[in-house]
Amino acid sequence: MLVIAQHLANSVRQFINKLFNRFRLPPSLPEACKEKAPSKPRKYNKNKTETFSDLLDNLEHTFNLVKLPTMKESWLEKDSIVGLKKLGIHVPNPWNSDLGQEDAKVDLTMPLPAIMCVSTAMVSTVNTKNKCYSKMCFAVKIKKLPWHVAHNLGTPYQYGVAFDFEGKLFWVHMYITISRSTGEIFFCDELNLTKHRIDRSKSFTTKAWSSPKYFEDKERSVEDYKKINKNLFIAMHKWWVERETRWNVVVKKNGDRVTFGVDNKQTPYYFKDRDKSIKTESGQTKKIVHYVKQHERKVNDKTTVIMEHIRGLQEFSWAGYQCQVVSPKLQSKTSATFIEPGDHGTSDSSNVIHLSKVGKLLAKAEEINTFQEPRKLRAAKE
Repeated sequence: MLVIAQHLANSVRQFINKLFNRFRLPPSLPEACKEKAPSKPRKYNKNKTETFSDLLDNLEHTFNLVKLPTMKESWLEKDSIVGLKKLGIHVPNPWNSDLGQEDAKVDLTMPLPAIMCVSTAMVSTVNTKNKCYSKMCFAVKIKKLPWHVAHNLGTPYQYGVAFDFEGKLFWVHMYITISRSTGEIFFCDELNLTKHRIDRSKSFTTKAWSSPKYFEDKERSVEDYKKINKNLFIAMHKWWVERETRWNVVVKKNGDRVTFGVDNKQTPYYFKDRDKSIKTESGQTKKIVHYVKQHERKVNDKTTVIMEHIRGLQEFSWAGYQCQVVSPKLQSKTSATFIEPGDHGTSDSSNVIHLSKVGKLLAKAEEINTFQEPRKLRAAKE
């Protein structure tokens, strides 16, 4: 019975693979996003990098992707998808990476977070008739690899991407390990069932270890896929572990959560607009958070230097969205420091906190700046 069930599951997966074969391509990297060594400091261009004002004006467009329902054919467990959404999709602004880098390795001087979820959607990654780009990339650290995945030494992760297709999100994944000594990424083979047909009425099934189904595509070789996904994971990891050095704009609505990360050096440009204001409950008009550059102020013939700073409301409601701007100088820790791996699969045990709950706890702790250590989080109760 187990073999029959596995065979049926494999047949369904093969059908879905063929159906969505053209949607399996990792995001092609636009030329403008490749890392280049600038000869002089770059001047920020509004056409290339949005401002806080732009973000507020386009919140509905941004949330349209996040609130999409899950396609039932998705490979990722429902509880894991809920956990990633509760944690919130993080949107880099901008996110520079080189997906063609050879022999890329994970920086082991930085922590290996338990959960990561980053938006990979860009202006140039719009779906076409022949190609569908991934819209987000995620990784969940696990204690050990599942039984149907070949054993590799190193720290294991469940890693994958999500595509948007006909108003739904299609989540796919595979398993990787990261060498604890070198930072090299290894892709785990999977035990796959293959049906061989002799004639119309006779067939037989074989089991064999092979590359992840994630790599099945006629457009690229397995080696090309490995290189692209190594660099994609490394770029996500680097951006995620550096979150504590960035400003974060947390936006929530109807249970959905998105965090926009802003590099510290971009703060003067990002928060430069002063045209956004709201009415408070008392009826007063107040300016929303904005950047004030260093300047001199003269009072009674005395000159005082006013240092650069952020002014205005840092928590406010905008067009039905709840917004919170968090400075790295005010926030002590983020979920990037949470490195506790989880058990693969689900359990009915009462002392287990599922990923859906963990994502919610981490997001809440960040918002109120009470991030807890991993062992405390495991015992946390709402």
